[in-house]
Amino acid sequence: MTIRVATKADIQAINRLNTEALQHEYPLKEAEERLAYILSSPANQLFVKEIAGQVVGYIQLSEYICTYGPILMNVLGLAVDEAFRHQGIGKGLLKHGEQWAKDQGAQGLRLNSGLERTEAHKFYRHEGYEEIKKQINFRKLF
Repeated sequence: MTIRVATKADIQAINRLNTEALQHEYPLKEAEERLAYILSSPANQLFVKEIAGQVVGYIQLSEYICTYGPILMNVLGLAVDEAFRHQGIGKGLLKHGEQWAKDQGAQGLRLNSGLERTEAHKFYRHEGYEEIKKQINFRKLF
């Protein structure tokens, strides 16, 4: 079992995890473009978990800096293939992300999790994360 930095070749597996594990459908071509940007940006990172040559999970982190709090890394995605859940993969990815964040000088991690993802909430609490507040997520596309 290996956790490593993602490569462009991982995009099909990442896109599948986005769709199946996170319910975020997105065109593969556009996902490829986003991954290329993430991999070129020092403020972003995407790690994958590989078992026997197959990507079974990933964690994506991005710098979160504001004028009203500590420097953090934002977990933008943590996904594990359903067939590989409850094997410590999510925990391993999260710990790997935490270590990378520390190495970058961040003081912690933050993340958002959909209200309906109650199992994920239990997981994060078990890993020492505390619920800070409830929010409504807004977006405007151009």
